[in-house]
Amino acid sequence: MENLKYIKRLPTAQEYIALRNHANWGEISKQTAEHSLKNSLFSICAEYNNKIIGMGRVIGDGYLYFYVQDIVVYEKYRRQGVASKIMEIIMDYIVSKAEKGSVVGLMSAKGVEGFYKKFGFFERPDEKFGAGMMKFLDK
Repeated sequence: MENLKYIKRLPTAQEYIALRNHANWGEISKQTAEHSLKNSLFSICAEYNNKIIGMGRVIGDGYLYFYVQDIVVYEKYRRQGVASKIMEIIMDYIVSKAEKGSVVGLMSAKGVEGFYKKFGFFERPDEKFGAGMMKFLDK
C-alpha cells in the first residue's frame, strides 16, 4: 500500500470510537474516549490515503509497567502487515523507555495469541504464572 503512513499521534475520539465499534469492543461516549486517550503514554496510527485504518497505544506508568492496548485494524486492511508494523513501533517505544525488570502486558483477543507470541509474549497460566484476569464494570 503505497500511501500507507505510520504517524505517532493519538486518534481523535471519533476515530477511536469507530475503530472500537468495528472491533465490537462495546460502545463508549466521546468524553470517555477523550479521557482515556489523553492518558496514553504512546500512540501510533496507521493512515492510508489520509484516513486512519488502524492504531495501537501504550498505557501504564511509563517506567516499570507498560500495557499494550487497542491494537486494531479495519478488517479490509488486515493480513497486510499493518498490525505487525504497529506492534514493532510500539515495542521500539517501550524498549526505549523501560528499565531492567519492566513488565509489558496485554490481553489478546481470542485466536490471535500467535500474533503476540511473535513479539515475545507468552500465554498464562504457565508453570510460573497464574491466569491473567479481568473484570468489566457495568455501572
